[in-house]
Amino acid sequence: MSDELVSTVRAAVESTLREQHQVLRELVQGLSPAVLNWSPGPEMNTIAVLVAHLLDAERYLVAAALGEVVERDRERWFRYEAPSALALLELIDQTEQETSERLTRLTGDALAREWSPPNDRLGRRFSGMRWLLHAIQHNREHIGQALLTRQLAAQGGIG
Repeated sequence: MSDELVSTVRAAVESTLREQHQVLRELVQGLSPAVLNWSPGPEMNTIAVLVAHLLDAERYLVAAALGEVVERDRERWFRYEAPSALALLELIDQTEQETSERLTRLTGDALAREWSPPNDRLGRRFSGMRWLLHAIQHNREHIGQALLTRQLAAQGGIG
């Protein structure tokens, strides 16, 4: 794979993830802890959980695309309660910086090679490119859920 193509893929992935992070920032900006930590029903996630989980998964999936392993406590983020919108904004910024730094190491070999992280609970084996696409898709899925949760909270007079 040519350096130009790798550079194009890197730029596209980074730009898409930055756009998603901006949507997250706009989604949580100014929300009270009551709204951030409100669940619309049993076995449904809060905005704080959705955002924290997707950022944790992004770290993991982008690392997997490079054949890197990051420590992960997936269940921790499903119990997360945001003390403030600022705490989530800081988490978004931190993840964006980490992802951007990680993407600088992206190579054609990493994109084409199949990787299976040793700590993957599902035992998946994907090409680096597929791990990156999965990160983008996974983020978008949970952004949609968080946006809907925000609408439900507003309609319910929460916060």
